[in-house]
Amino acid sequence: MRTLTVTQIIPAPIDDVFEAFTDHEKFSEVFGVRSCTLIKQGSAEKNGLGAIRELDCGLLRLREEVTGFDRPHRMEYKIINARPRADHEYGQVDFIEVPDGTKVTWSTRFGNRSPLGGLLDRGFAIAFGIAFRLTLRSAEQRAVAASRAR
Repeated sequence: MRTLTVTQIIPAPIDDVFEAFTDHEKFSEVFGVRSCTLIKQGSAEKNGLGAIRELDCGLLRLREEVTGFDRPHRMEYKIINARPRADHEYGQVDFIEVPDGTKVTWSTRFGNRSPLGGLLDRGFAIAFGIAFRLTLRSAEQRAVAASRAR
């Protein structure tokens, strides 16, 4: 299993950053994501606890379930289905107010049990690292725009 963590400071208020990041359908605006469909709405909030989203990234498809939702401080998720197949222990995104805006720390733990597991894990780590940064960049653009619109 491999752990990947990406941290970024987004120059916008925590509420705007959290909202921009947790709006599942906006993931389709991220470069490389063909579509992001909300399969099931969350129990208390549309994008909250229990929500299930499906991301189509061409060769990679993920179905993720929101397993923790503490607005505006944390969102947790688990990949419940992936193509190609991957094992996933957890995904966690923490949001902390800092003087320059909001510090976002995104961590995930994943692996693959195939004979090529180590090689695939390295490939997934590179791909997920790029995807996390692109997703955070997209969330930053939306959060900054939302904070300026007020």
